[in-house]
Amino acid sequence: MVFRRRSSTPPDPLAAVDPEAVPPSYRAPVADALRARTQFGALVAGLRDGPLQDRMRELGAHVDAGVLAVWRTASQAAEIDRVAATLDPDRVTSELKQARRAGAADDVVTALQQRFASTQRLLNSRDELRDRLPVLEALLGTAVARAAELALTSPAAAVTEIAGLEGELDRLVAELDALGAATTELG
Repeated sequence: MVFRRRSSTPPDPLAAVDPEAVPPSYRAPVADALRARTQFGALVAGLRDGPLQDRMRELGAHVDAGVLAVWRTASQAAEIDRVAATLDPDRVTSELKQARRAGAADDVVTALQQRFASTQRLLNSRDELRDRLPVLEALLGTAVARAAELALTSPAAAVTEIAGLEGELDRLVAELDALGAATTELG
């Protein structure tokens, strides 16, 4: 019987996060989130062994969750873009205007209005994601900068303040997830 050694390094939870996998309009927030994670990793690696480094390592899971939330949000916005493009929003608008001008039957205008409204909900959801994503990614970068600041304070003070930073990161992830969930409901 042959036994294989298990790798002591756990798989990277962010291995699938690839800024090139989303359209250019969403790449910057994803790339910036990954950069913040890399900066955080370098910060933790530079700390001396001890309680502060241990707490910072634990905080790394929250940073990773933030990066994953940015990734999910960017991917969802890209999917909305793809779906909206198949609906051809300009054509939908044009057909509704033309039907109104031509005095089309009420049931035709109603159906076109419903199609227009659905398309607009998609576009509005996409716009909300697109507008909010850079702000939330910047908050992730801010959290990493605060972690760096804490690393330079006394270890005892930093360890207690990390709990507040964990809370900020958890709120950030919750906001990104809520934003994503809201777009799946689309009105």
